[in-house]
Amino acid sequence: MAGISFELRKVLRERTLGSIAKAFGYSTILSAGPYLISIITLISSYYLLSPIVNDRKIIIQFQVIVTYLVAFSLILTGFSQLMITRFIADRIFERRYNLVLPNLLGNMILNMGIGFILSLLFSIFSFKDQGSLFIILFSFNFTLFCGIWIINIVLSSLKSYKFIVLSFAVGYLTFLILSLLLVKFGLNGVMFSFFLGQSILFLMLVSYMIKNHDSDNLLRFDFFDKSQIYISLIFSGFFYNLGVWVDKFVFWFTPFTSIEVLGPIKSSLVYDIPMFLAYISIAPGMAIFFLKLEVEFAEYYDRYYRSVREGATLPKIFEYGDEMILSARNVILDTMRIQGIAFVIFLLFDKFLLSLFKISLLYIPLLHILMLGTYLQLVFMSILALLNYFDRRIESMISSLIFAVSNFIFSLITIYLGPYYYGYGFVFSLLVSNVVAIILLRRFLNEVHYRTFMFV
Repeated sequence: MAGISFELRKVLRERTLGSIAKAFGYSTILSAGPYLISIITLISSYYLLSPIVNDRKIIIQFQVIVTYLVAFSLILTGFSQLMITRFIADRIFERRYNLVLPNLLGNMILNMGIGFILSLLFSIFSFKDQGSLFIILFSFNFTLFCGIWIINIVLSSLKSYKFIVLSFAVGYLTFLILSLLLVKFGLNGVMFSFFLGQSILFLMLVSYMIKNHDSDNLLRFDFFDKSQIYISLIFSGFFYNLGVWVDKFVFWFTPFTSIEVLGPIKSSLVYDIPMFLAYISIAPGMAIFFLKLEVEFAEYYDRYYRSVREGATLPKIFEYGDEMILSARNVILDTMRIQGIAFVIFLLFDKFLLSLFKISLLYIPLLHILMLGTYLQLVFMSILALLNYFDRRIESMISSLIFAVSNFIFSLITIYLGPYYYGYGFVFSLLVSNVVAIILLRRFLNEVHYRTFMFV
């Protein structure tokens, strides 16, 4: 589990500019690789498939459908993501390794089953005109997404980053190649090629998990035992994923900011494309956050709690505690500094980026405000990660709830204020959520010794 941290520390130990660049690049691939691969592949598919299709509307329909599949599968599995990750971490801590694989598979099957039923019912009522093949492909792709999110977050917690990146690269490359061959069959052809790519990705992740975790049982549902899970984590994961997508829903389902795509599915061209680019811009910040958390903070965290468990002297415990708190602050501040630099660089090249993707320069003001929003979302993710590291589940749930509710309300208000205010709802909600989360984290860190000795 400590392999990635060890490798990064080994690279940084060389203390050269080259080693720093190497560690930063390595962190970028490991931390942002899967989502960058997904976003860039979907954007690239438009430019690769456009010259060989008669109607480009097919590609737009496909991209919007995939966006919906991602959004709703993340929200649905949000109930399980943090809960099952913590459940598995606890079983590993107890050295009950035989319970890891069957419970992961049990939770994954449960989510995929619910996802399949819901998506099948939705597609039957919503896509009658598209035919049975499209309905089946829609449901199968949604079901696969549900399974991928669950196993992906568990493998991430087990620090299997390299294999996750490799699996995403193979899966999405397969989709791109197959879509070039099958696009002649229309929307169903592209959906089928995406299904095959997703299937390969899913099978690779599941095979890796089975290969590296032995068990006598294939399926178990011990996570239904309330004494072994934390309810707050169930809602924390749900609220966070809902918060990430709720502003998009507001734009998709407001008549004057959306267009009809297919059946009840709508998109907002004015909002969606700048948002895609804004999320790409936070890759540098994610890399430095990953680097600081894995290489620096994790070491200080382990040293402090090990000193408490092993009965170190009080001055030594205080010294380690102060260093851990300083490291936690540096995780947030260094993430903000590096992403701030990246933010400025993206501002300087905004026209080039939009021209590269053949997007109208009219989107520049909205791109700027959404880049600020994703910057703040990155900071929010960093604070939540630290809260979860310290097992502050209630604080994490409250912060995520405020993010979801405020993002919905502020986005709704700003959308009626007019186009000049688009995106400000997303930014203001994250400002509020960050303030609340940092107050809760700061309050805990000020009492870390008291809480460690009194409640652990």
